[in-house]
Amino acid sequence: MKKTKLAVGVIAILGLGYVGTAWYTGNVIEDGLDSTLKNLTQEVNSLQDNFEVQITHTNDEKSLFSTKTHIKLAVTNIENSKTVVLYDDDVIIHHGPFPIEALKNGVFTPQQAWVEFQNSEQFNPDLWKKAGNQPFMKGHISLSYSDFIDYNISTQPIVLDLKDIGVEDADAKLDLGEINWRASGNINFVAPSISIEASKINYQHDADNQLKITNLKVVNDADFQNKYTLNASVDDFYFNFESARDTPEISLKNLAWNYVLEAKESGLNGDFAFKIGSFKYGKQDIGNGSFEFDFEGLDKSFLEIYPEAAPFLAKIKHSSPNTKMNFKKVNWHNAAGDFNFSAFFDVSDFTIMSSLRLAQNIDQLNQFKVNLDAPYKVIARIKTQFDNPENENISEQQFESDAKQMQFIVERSFNRSPYPAILFKKGDVEGIFTEIEYTKQSGQFNLNGKKMSFQELQNHF
Repeated sequence: MKKTKLAVGVIAILGLGYVGTAWYTGNVIEDGLDSTLKNLTQEVNSLQDNFEVQITHTNDEKSLFSTKTHIKLAVTNIENSKTVVLYDDDVIIHHGPFPIEALKNGVFTPQQAWVEFQNSEQFNPDLWKKAGNQPFMKGHISLSYSDFIDYNISTQPIVLDLKDIGVEDADAKLDLGEINWRASGNINFVAPSISIEASKINYQHDADNQLKITNLKVVNDADFQNKYTLNASVDDFYFNFESARDTPEISLKNLAWNYVLEAKESGLNGDFAFKIGSFKYGKQDIGNGSFEFDFEGLDKSFLEIYPEAAPFLAKIKHSSPNTKMNFKKVNWHNAAGDFNFSAFFDVSDFTIMSSLRLAQNIDQLNQFKVNLDAPYKVIARIKTQFDNPENENISEQQFESDAKQMQFIVERSFNRSPYPAILFKKGDVEGIFTEIEYTKQSGQFNLNGKKMSFQELQNHF
């Protein structure tokens, strides 16, 4: 009996504590709403000078566990003074520390507030109807006690005439699948993470001209003083404006690209990669390819021409660092084989100005390596396909003929010497091949297995 009374007492105390905290949070929200919206408006308007944002709230209704208010968000184009209302509906602010709606969404950590919003039928009856008689857009915002804020917005699939979104004299249509957008980070957004997922983005100019994007995914993390990261992918990209621009249709599948850019005291470090799973041009299957490149210790002078990069570059202390650049992989594969290129550079005192004089100042070069494998059949096949995008019946004889013609032109163009910079055969494969390597320690270039000094190399070229 005593244990039961104790349990009831504990529950009562916890319940009263929750009610008291919710009441206090509600008062804080109510008192700070004006200043919060004012600061947010000023922050958004300070980031750009193309439009002016206005955010207002009216009809506040505070209860114990939530606050209801009406938010109006409008954007005015500074150039033409046209105003578009983006949101004009109620929002519900659920009070912490454990908002019921947060618990429903699987968030069990204490939250200052959980804000829910969605478009109503009254705001835009036509948009409501096009979205299937439901809100086109809905979302929530959470704010933790450690000032971590998380925006989540989702939109329903919809087909819009461009006239519906203010584009005059346009008969084009925009067919959108479900889109989910998220932005999170510290309330001051010092290091935000922004992501978007769109199942479908189709733009149809008319029956014969259209752009289609399927399953777009982008995640962008930006620490403005230290590091930028991007990861993105698209399952299908289709572009067909043949009648409007007289270009063949283009189809790309399984696109993926990512980069990391980081500021260190010794310079900029970066890592970039890009991949195409399939590329079709007209009726031609061009192939697939990838590109991988990284660098270490790049001087900040290469980015100082961009004023917005100043906070990011402030961390870099050395004005002329040792720089390494590595073209790890440049590959294209088609039915005839593979094109491959790679290169590595290690350079001292490498700035945007000294890079222009590198060929005359070999002392800056610590290491240099280049490999190129370009079979004639591979590159000639690409050229033939681009020249005949709609021809489904290109014969192997045509490919062979174009490869022979390319071989004749290339080999006539290069000067054969005792130290050839380019080899025209590797094993039994004909093409353009070269392997060049240099180290400062040896003081010599190794050019396709033949050694020479820098002066001999200059004389050769």
